[in-house]
Amino acid sequence: MSKIQAFLNSRMPTFTKSEKKVAEYILNSKKEDITRITITELATKCGTSEATIARFVKKAGFETFQDFKLTLALDNNEDIFEEEKDITIFKNDSPQEILRKVKLGSLKSIESTTSILDINNFLQAANFIRSAKRIEIYGVGSSSAVAKILQYKLTRLGFPSYALEDPHMQAISAATLNFGDLAIGISQSGSTKDTVDSLNVAKKHGATTISLTEHANSPITKYSDVVLEIFSGENPVKTSAGRSILVQIFAVEILSGLLYSIEYEKALTTGKDTARAVVNKLY
Repeated sequence: MSKIQAFLNSRMPTFTKSEKKVAEYILNSKKEDITRITITELATKCGTSEATIARFVKKAGFETFQDFKLTLALDNNEDIFEEEKDITIFKNDSPQEILRKVKLGSLKSIESTTSILDINNFLQAANFIRSAKRIEIYGVGSSSAVAKILQYKLTRLGFPSYALEDPHMQAISAATLNFGDLAIGISQSGSTKDTVDSLNVAKKHGATTISLTEHANSPITKYSDVVLEIFSGENPVKTSAGRSILVQIFAVEILSGLLYSIEYEKALTTGKDTARAVVNKLY
């Protein structure tokens, strides 16, 4: 198996149904055929659109389809993915080397997320938050930390919300939501059972639902009115999920920025009021 084949296989869980069709077509074709094909021809053969192809190559880490084809043409089983290797921390790395790798990996993850996110979905999510009567946020494990940050940001902007990490409390919360309420589920994999189940229950009770995940074709998206897709390129099983948390917080900042801009006067007033409320907590 060539390096690019292995690379695409490792990214397969992050692809949507349409993107998987593209990946599978490429994996099942001769390299020479793909390097000579146009983006229009590939879209036709895969039964998708040129926009899907463009999104696929960006998610695979390339700027354009031409860049992807060039990399494929040069793939002769040598390690053409030095960039991936360059951000992996190894035993006996120096402190300076670790600093460089963490910085590079963080920037790469943010750039990858920026290239694939749909800002219109974020805008729709912001409008859901603005109109919600009650906002509940679900996340477990590392996602619970991000849920707390989102709770803090929304509350400071004038949208009181509650982050729940206990699975039982998530289930109870979801069962008490109604039409006009909002449930937000955060899951890097999109397959965290407690979070997925809670979002499902919330939706069944009439609540609007939002999910924040790296996997657009995962179970949580089935119960989401809008999906906020991000991408870190990190395997949390092999790492501490640092880059996954980073891009989740990046998404929270985008959402908060939209709300601050849209509800500027409200956010400004609430920000001042909440700042005054805690000013005497400082020495």
